[in-house]
Amino acid sequence: MQDLIKRYFWVLGVVVVVVCSVFAAKATGHILEALFLADSKTGPKVTPMARQAAPVKTKNKDGSQLESRNMFCSDCTPAEPEVVNTDPSSVHNTSLPLVLVATNVAPNEKDSYAAIINTDNQHQGAYSIGDKIPGASGVIKAIRFQYIEFENAGRLERLSLTGVTPPPPKPVAAVAKPTVSEDKDDLQAMIDSGIKKTGENTYEIDKSLVEKVLANPMAVAKGARVVPAVKNGKPDGFKLYAIRPSSAFAKLGLSNGDTLQAINGFELTSADKALEVYTKLREATSLEMEVTRRGKPVTLKYTIR
Repeated sequence: MQDLIKRYFWVLGVVVVVVCSVFAAKATGHILEALFLADSKTGPKVTPMARQAAPVKTKNKDGSQLESRNMFCSDCTPAEPEVVNTDPSSVHNTSLPLVLVATNVAPNEKDSYAAIINTDNQHQGAYSIGDKIPGASGVIKAIRFQYIEFENAGRLERLSLTGVTPPPPKPVAAVAKPTVSEDKDDLQAMIDSGIKKTGENTYEIDKSLVEKVLANPMAVAKGARVVPAVKNGKPDGFKLYAIRPSSAFAKLGLSNGDTLQAINGFELTSADKALEVYTKLREATSLEMEVTRRGKPVTLKYTIR
């Protein structure tokens, strides 16, 4: 073991030399960095900004501030008074029904354009310098970021981005709704003309009335109050109350207190049975309704044509 250590002891010396070299290189690098890459001892001259004096608010005791304030909106700012141009040589705002929607100002004036809408005829388009605006007698002379200037009636006029407020839409005449009689509507008229009594207990029904009732059965159901009847603790059809004289129930020969027992042999013992009868008899051409009236059975016959 001692011979092996003596034989390779020079390796330890090499490792020590390499480690020292690395540390020496790093130290040299830090020294050079401190000499050439360090911050400057004198910084750039900075000009201090002059502090602006706060505006002096003067109190006005004439009540104009209170008058201009909106008592219903604390965050709203009072509208600024419109500046009236009194200089006769300056450009006047146009009174034409035009709205300036947008402007595109290019380095070359010929490539600039403005989007304008005429609120009278709703004509709109993009116009360049030299183009004539619909409604004006002259052409566009200048296009700026906030406005355009054009000739009209021999003078120069200006149209700003705010434009003019479009006139309110013309009131559209209200379409008169067809007046419906208080006593008779369409369905009631069909009931009056679509149900005819041909005998003591026989009736004739117009097929168009049946189709109308099938399309909206709830409209006919309002003519009477229908409640399930019970006899000896068991369902026994449906009883009718509060039948209106002009309703389909009255026209079909039914009276207050009648109990519907069956239709074409199908017993009406429950709501499910009534719905089943309703679906089976949609295409029927004749009906026989069994009714109990004052304790006696009555048969009502209907023919659908």
